[in-house]
Amino acid sequence: MPLTLTDGDILARLTAVEDGTTERKPYADFRGWVKTVVAFSNSLNEDQPGVLFVGVNNNGTIQEPQANFEDLQRKLSGEFSNIYPPVNTTVLVREKDGKKFLAVIVYGSSNKPHFAGKSYVRDGTQTVEASEAQFEELIARRSSKVAEILKWKDKEITYYTPTMTQMDAVSNTATKKTKRILHDCNQYWLTIREPGESQRLTSVSLRQIELNYDHAKDRLMLESYPS
Repeated sequence: MPLTLTDGDILARLTAVEDGTTERKPYADFRGWVKTVVAFSNSLNEDQPGVLFVGVNNNGTIQEPQANFEDLQRKLSGEFSNIYPPVNTTVLVREKDGKKFLAVIVYGSSNKPHFAGKSYVRDGTQTVEASEAQFEELIARRSSKVAEILKWKDKEITYYTPTMTQMDAVSNTATKKTKRILHDCNQYWLTIREPGESQRLTSVSLRQIELNYDHAKDRLMLESYPS
């Protein structure tokens, strides 16, 4: 159950020593706002709130002169829109001793990692913003195993099941090796499809897969073992 911060909790953090869940930034530190929100999202537990104070000095005093808070909130929204994948924040206007400040509440994310800027890929001759699927593929490529498998995306591979005899779609004979098309792969599972018209998809946990090479066919061989 996520911890909910009361106004009293927020005011207590306003002057408390900065720690892993509390940060203070001035009005003009746009980049600092984004970096702090990303850091909270990536580092905190999902039920743990972090507070970014905007318009507050390092010693907990409220910055003067006061800002136009309507404009400031728009600026915050614009800066946070550059975070990818997007994060959920709650922006509150609070007051102490007649002076206002912003408290941005951020919880640890279940969709981490987040980055302080959008990711871009090439689409033909154009640079375009990466879709969520493309972004996940970029992250998955950090794994050398996934990266090697993805080199064969949409290409023919040999699929080897040492413990199960199946029918080869081309020769119609019983075999433990069949031709498949590598459809996709992420850090959790890979998906292959049958060649020809059926295009039927099958997904297998990456933990079950060992990589090999089919020299006779000059292509990647995926060996599938029961987990």
